[in-house]
Amino acid sequence: MIGIIHITPFAKELISELTLDRDTRFYHIFEVEEFKIDNAKEVIAQSYLTYEQETLIILSANKYNSAAQNALLKIIEEPPQNVQFIIIAKNKNALLPTIRSRMRLISHKVSKPIEAFALDVKKLSLEDIYTFCKHNDSAPHSKEEIKVRIQSLLFALFDAGIRLTQRELALFDKAIALNQNDATEKENYIFLPLLLRIYQKQKGAK
Repeated sequence: MIGIIHITPFAKELISELTLDRDTRFYHIFEVEEFKIDNAKEVIAQSYLTYEQETLIILSANKYNSAAQNALLKIIEEPPQNVQFIIIAKNKNALLPTIRSRMRLISHKVSKPIEAFALDVKKLSLEDIYTFCKHNDSAPHSKEEIKVRIQSLLFALFDAGIRLTQRELALFDKAIALNQNDATEKENYIFLPLLLRIYQKQKGAK
């Protein structure tokens, strides 16, 4: 059964779609920040179990270790009976050419509307910022979700008529760079400097 690579920034939504109405016995999800060699060993062990009907082995990660991908090459080329591999990645360059050549590639180009930012940037208070950060700690977001939230904050400032200086724009550049970094940055490290600067800007304008 030929495996499929899905290129999409919305992995969770795709996983929900792929597993909708499917018996939980016949799909297995390996969802991690970075897919490493130990994850590959788990996938291989899982795929060699006996399945009486088509079973999906779904891999989803922001980063795929090269050694882990190489470990999967043989089983992806010759999957066990009734097993189909699904690999979900943010972009095709996250995967080795040898992996891509053995699977069918589907690129999802559907755009998703950006939701309004969680705070009213015209009436920002320290209490609002505290509550926002506390919520982030209790319900962390993925890198893609954080990226969308940064864009949402920029749009909110634009809609509110709040102009940013070059120095303030540089803070957004830094936030985007932190979010793209391979090291996992806490969401509040990204948003707190932005929100405090907007709060100070409002106080200075009064």
